Amino acid sequence: MVIISTKNGKIQGTQGDDFQSFLGIPYAKPPVEDLRFSEPQPLEPWSDVKKTTEFGFIAPQNIPDDPPIEQDQNEDCLYLNIWTPEADNNSRPVMFWIHGGGYVIGAGSRPRLHGKNLSVSGDVVVVTINYRLGALGFLNFPGIPPNLGIQDQVAALRWVKENIQTFGGDPNNITIFGESAGGMSVAILLAIPSSKGLFHKAIIESGNTNSRDLNMEKSKKGCAKFVLKLGIRDGNVDELRRIPFNKIMKVQKKIVGGLINLGDSPFWPFVDGEFITEQPIEIISKGKNHQVPLIIGYNENELGFLTEILNESGFVKKSLIMKLVSSKIKKSINNKDKSKQLIEIYKKELKTKFPDKPLMYLATILSDSMFKIPIVRQLEAHTKHQSDIYCYIFSYKSPKFGFAFHSFEIPFVFNTIDKEDFAKGSIENDENAKTITKKVMDTWINFARTGNPNNKNIPNWPEYELDNRYTMILSENPEVIKTSEDILREIWNDIL
Repeated sequence: MVIISTKNGKIQGTQGDDFQSFLGIPYAKPPVEDLRFSEPQPLEPWSDVKKTTEFGFIAPQNIPDDPPIEQDQNEDCLYLNIWTPEADNNSRPVMFWIHGGGYVIGAGSRPRLHGKNLSVSGDVVVVTINYRLGALGFLNFPGIPPNLGIQDQVAALRWVKENIQTFGGDPNNITIFGESAGGMSVAILLAIPSSKGLFHKAIIESGNTNSRDLNMEKSKKGCAKFVLKLGIRDGNVDELRRIPFNKIMKVQKKIVGGLINLGDSPFWPFVDGEFITEQPIEIISKGKNHQVPLIIGYNENELGFLTEILNESGFVKKSLIMKLVSSKIKKSINNKDKSKQLIEIYKKELKTKFPDKPLMYLATILSDSMFKIPIVRQLEAHTKHQSDIYCYIFSYKSPKFGFAFHSFEIPFVFNTIDKEDFAKGSIENDENAKTITKKVMDTWINFARTGNPNNKNIPNWPEYELDNRYTMILSENPEVIKTSEDILREIWNDIL
């Protein structure tokens, strides 16, 4: 047992052999009852010792993940978790993680994100957070403050900035990092005024700020449909606050659909003109973002697992998935001639690489349209105005799929490859996996400490530049390549 003081009051954490953990720390008032659909509110001080030895509630979510997150859900979800070698007022680098999940699922407390190993290995302080998801976090409706889920992230960052020194962290050396929707959140935080000065470095894993995604009209239309299904017709926010929680979640599930919504959920960040002032990619292109050292990258084939789902599906499910994938590709490619040319090139390239997966070209086109190409565009925007930018492709192959899929890099960053928090067979806890874990984890740690990812395990990672587009291939044998002649990038030049 260990007791420390925060600005709000004393908390009790857990003393391990070589670390201390503080789990389920509230960073804002519970957003319940009259505070549902309100901006995150500062905590009131407390006089007793608050027990922070177990994770807090996770944000409500009713779409299945694989494997499911077996933790209690509640609207009262604004909690964060801290792992530190010792709460000793030292000045260790702070690594602040934002979880992904398409803004409708996920939690900062799931096993793959436990921060003990990362903290102890790197002598750093690791923070993970929960934030409001789905309709409760991103309802675009008159009278409701916009982008509440992102506002929660800013509130958590502000709490960390004010309190982290007590936990042995340096409030002037905070690195924000996240994956998928968490990576997208990092990209947004780089561009919004309210996060200025709250962090000093950033790592974006498979996240982007594609302007098509932060779409005000799509958000308004979908949220209006949601509100109508709830029976709210007069714009009454007080009535929205009184609707039973279970009814909100039931209607949200109807609006969002299944897990593979591929970014089409209306419960998503949107440009509101005040909190998110304009498209983040535009802010970055103008050089008006927070210019901090940055790592940004993606996995070898983010959505390649769709081919496995297709191969294992019956006719009806297979047809539905094919229709969904084809529809998403058509939205990305409006030019028929370009579309035909792109498909032929991808078919040829992927047939050579995956001869036993004839549908891989579809998954790869979708992966590139949603991740690779928007990330490349963001890299291009950043390099107009700053250096200290590093690009990677995570390519360590899953034994189940034969490639690195979406979110696969996370347990290698956190050194949690022993956790059963991926689909069965996705990861083997063998010597190869342990080797790449050490390399990736040390690289992320060194970047958090110095703003430069180079270290004894990966010593020759140059900055990204448009002439050569130096990119680190993160695998068993990391190597730098030049992606300036990448045919699967160039074909998109007139499309995205």
